[in-house]
Amino acid sequence: MNSFESRIDLDVPLEDLARVVCEKYKPGKFADCKIIEIGYEDFNFILRTKSERYVVKVFAKSRTDEDCKNLADRATIPSEYGFSCPKIFKVGKENLLKIKIKKTIYRLLVMEYIDGTDFFTLDTLPSGDELKMIGVEVAKLNQIQYKPPFIYDKWAIVNFEKEFENCKSLLANEEREKVTQVLQDMKKCDFSRLKYGFVHGDIIVTNIIRENSGKLFFIDFSVSNYLPRIVDLAVVIGDLCLDLEDFETSAKRTKFFLEAYESVDKLNEYEKQCLKVFIKAHQATSICNALREKVLEGNDSFENLTFLEKSGIALDLLMKKDLF
Repeated sequence: MNSFESRIDLDVPLEDLARVVCEKYKPGKFADCKIIEIGYEDFNFILRTKSERYVVKVFAKSRTDEDCKNLADRATIPSEYGFSCPKIFKVGKENLLKIKIKKTIYRLLVMEYIDGTDFFTLDTLPSGDELKMIGVEVAKLNQIQYKPPFIYDKWAIVNFEKEFENCKSLLANEEREKVTQVLQDMKKCDFSRLKYGFVHGDIIVTNIIRENSGKLFFIDFSVSNYLPRIVDLAVVIGDLCLDLEDFETSAKRTKFFLEAYESVDKLNEYEKQCLKVFIKAHQATSICNALREKVLEGNDSFENLTFLEKSGIALDLLMKKDLF
């Protein structure tokens, strides 16, 4: 059983699970299926019928039933508000389905397949115009009146302090000093003065798909929460705006994104000051977690090693000068 299959205790051929999904959802006659080998926790695969393709997310065995239902709702609600993300299909009124095969229960949801490619696979960053579109969409998302039950995410900026304590012994001395400085700055931010909203929490290169028509779709709401809205801004800037070889280009791209966001909903001056710290905290948190994944979990995937390397370079860049 490989690392992806072990996440859900898959002890039958994937095709068997896919065929049962077809029986339940009735999307058409089964043709084939393929694992999506990107992501850290859940198990995703593409299901192809004779006429259409779908994405099936099977929730990790480590998640409780309550967590799975909360995550299914998180994926469903944004599309119902018109946000640019895949539609979630239901069986009757239920967006979460439980399927038992042998002794294993699989908890899953089925969503629209977007015919395109994520930016990680494309090995490129969004264009200036695409950053403007992302800015508008993120602002709309943060305005959605939805306050889901809190879900803990090791990679979230707001959990930076706890995760640093868990992995600081893994950091080299120089890197530990930089991360400690960011944490000290983070502690000065008064969260009660920040505007809260529904945030995606992980708008990074793997979670935006450029459809073949050019439209962008946001995927994977598994770590979305009701948090300071600048969490989303810090992640977008840190992952989608930074050109690691050119600071001026990074600043220009950041401006494109922020101006588009503020065309929908203005930031106040205190948010802007804290955002500068949150951008660094995003890189510091990514370093801590990617290193933990590598050393303690044995995760040597290309995705994880890339995040580890780029986060280190990005933090060095950001410690020298602010983007705005």
